[in-house]
Amino acid sequence: MQTRWQDPRDGARMWLKRPALMLMTVVLIGALGSSLVPPTTGARRTLNISFVDVEGGAATLIVTPAGESVLLDAGWDGFEGRDARRIQQAGVTAIDHLVASHYHRDHYGGVPELSRLMTIRNFYDHGPMTALAEDPQFAARYAAYQAAAKGRSTTLKPGDTIPLKTAAGTPSLKLLCVAAKAEVIRGKSPANAECAGLTEPEADTSENGRSVALRLSWGGFEFLNLADLTWPISQRLVCPANQLGELELYQVAHHGGNLSNNRPPAHPAPGGGVDDQRPAQGRHPDTIKWLREAPSFKALYQLHRNVRTSAEQNALAEFIANLDEQPDAAMMITVSVDATKRTFSVTNGRTKESRDIAYVFIGGF
Repeated sequence: MQTRWQDPRDGARMWLKRPALMLMTVVLIGALGSSLVPPTTGARRTLNISFVDVEGGAATLIVTPAGESVLLDAGWDGFEGRDARRIQQAGVTAIDHLVASHYHRDHYGGVPELSRLMTIRNFYDHGPMTALAEDPQFAARYAAYQAAAKGRSTTLKPGDTIPLKTAAGTPSLKLLCVAAKAEVIRGKSPANAECAGLTEPEADTSENGRSVALRLSWGGFEFLNLADLTWPISQRLVCPANQLGELELYQVAHHGGNLSNNRPPAHPAPGGGVDDQRPAQGRHPDTIKWLREAPSFKALYQLHRNVRTSAEQNALAEFIANLDEQPDAAMMITVSVDATKRTFSVTNGRTKESRDIAYVFIGGF
């Protein structure tokens, strides 16, 4: 008999404790231009995260204080190489580490085209696959990805870390895999009392459920990227024990859909979020509502305005990078973290305005 389980979105707060910012790349986060993205040479004092507009997919570019570049997904294939060019326009000339979170074309499809524009030194994914039922062109796309990686991608498992350099005089940087291939990290965290009444979710064998999910930690700042991870998997990250800790910045999962984003009470509450969707895709009004209900919520940023919902169900216009439905505006959102000042700033590529947000610093360098 199939066991009935409770929707974790009816649960209690689990990870939004410190002030955090939710950057929802629900609509479109496009290219700001290189002036807002740090160069990749020499040591810097800030950690920079850019949410590139790939019109409904995902491409998140991280540039570390040591000048290394990490790209989480690479957008779509096709469109005359549009997404690969937008990543290139973000101001990097090579990618040190590229993570393909899963094998849906809006996340890994742009890898082959990007590899023709710049060097990609290291590839990571959730492991080899032979077929994907929902993609009739999977064999060709996957072969193109494998060719770009020259067959040398690293399979990430929960608990693995991607090796990153530490710039002199700055905190150590850690990029930790918290979920992959429908498995989640397990640690020694104490039982989470707020999980009372929740039952173990059913298994999810979808490709979204296999997504590689990553947590980036630097100087007390925590950023969570769950890719398209579904909530039957993400619930296991916080129940029966919270394995994620507390967050400052959350990239809203699966384009803001309500089947991938637990109500903030069921996640380690971020103060801020970014939603990376195109104007008529994905983001569910419930997701916006749940994020705003988080007690530490500071701001919600969107790459695009959702034209299917009301103004109240979108972020304020000043926090939306692309307000119209034009596909070529390509404005992006950039976050710059200063561990010395214990703040991070968020810049809207359309308005060029920045907002500074303080966060709680825990521990030393």
